[in-house]
Amino acid sequence: MRRALPFALLLLIWPASATATTPTLTLTGPKATTYLHTVDFAGRLSPAAPDARVRLMRGETLVATTRARPDGSFRFKVDLANPGPFHAAWLTARSNDVTVRIRPSLHASLVGSLVAGAPLKLAATLAPSEAGRVRVQVIRGGQVGFDRSFAGGARVALGTREVGTVRVRLTTLPRPGYDTVTRELRATLRPPNLSVGMSSPAVTDLARQLAALHYAVPSFSSTFSYDLVESVWAFQKVQGLDRTGAADAVLWARLQHPRVPTARYSDPPDHIEVDKTHQVLYIVRDGQITMISPVATAGIAGYYTPEGKFAIYDKRAGWDTSPLGVLWNPMYFVGGYAIHGGDPVPPYPASHGCVRVPDFVISRLFVSEPYGEVVYVYS
Repeated sequence: MRRALPFALLLLIWPASATATTPTLTLTGPKATTYLHTVDFAGRLSPAAPDARVRLMRGETLVATTRARPDGSFRFKVDLANPGPFHAAWLTARSNDVTVRIRPSLHASLVGSLVAGAPLKLAATLAPSEAGRVRVQVIRGGQVGFDRSFAGGARVALGTREVGTVRVRLTTLPRPGYDTVTRELRATLRPPNLSVGMSSPAVTDLARQLAALHYAVPSFSSTFSYDLVESVWAFQKVQGLDRTGAADAVLWARLQHPRVPTARYSDPPDHIEVDKTHQVLYIVRDGQITMISPVATAGIAGYYTPEGKFAIYDKRAGWDTSPLGVLWNPMYFVGGYAIHGGDPVPPYPASHGCVRVPDFVISRLFVSEPYGEVVYVYS
């Protein structure tokens, strides 16, 4: 006759058997990845339960499911968009947490024309948008002129008044679980194509650059006047460029590396030179050219502008009638030949023999150039 086991011995046996069959889950994954990059999570169910349907969870949200292999191992392939934490679950069993740092995607571009004065915008998008804020810094000449942050991306209108290089630095201010991402965009704003009648801040910049090179320019204005066209012609003549009277890419580039003319004569140190080949007039002070003006010398059949060394012997304020026509503020240097005003001054020889300069130029020369001033005229 078999004897029954004592009740106390049963209590010692059954808890040990139940503990041995309680399932456990482990989970491993990458430490970091980029947004929507495919990653692997791997784990093991123990004891093995072949074909068990294991779930990958992000908090209470189902991310993916897979079947356990006969040995209890399992694997998830996931296009990861969030940092977690993640865990594996089967029935009531739950694994350890795995948190993966996410490098978000920061797309940024400059939209618009890379021309000074034209609209230019920064368009930046952070994905996922909940990854944090985007800090935008606009840098010119090494100085930060704009510094703000935006949630999930940015749309910023950039100032384009100034010609030159603009840098846009973008830095994410990440939320927990996301990495910092930086981007830098760089653009060089070129001057616009300018012609008579146009208005732009670049017109004033053009006039200032010409004046810095000693070309006679009218009073500074944002409107491209006909007087400024004549100044541009003078520059184009000296530089050997096509005499278009417009500011194009070629002219802007030459302004950065111009040919600097020198006076042909040094005696006396203060004098006037008329270069018929280039159709320009030079005011020379202490042997240095201090002003360059466009001119039109003789260009009509049968007429000639004399060459040689002369001197201003007469000045007539206002209109004066001479054998060569009616002249404005003439300064006579030989016979009936004078340096005088008379718009327009085309970019080619067109006078009866006098040296014609723009009206805004003669108004200055008539005051500044004295009787007896030496005038050299040459080809």
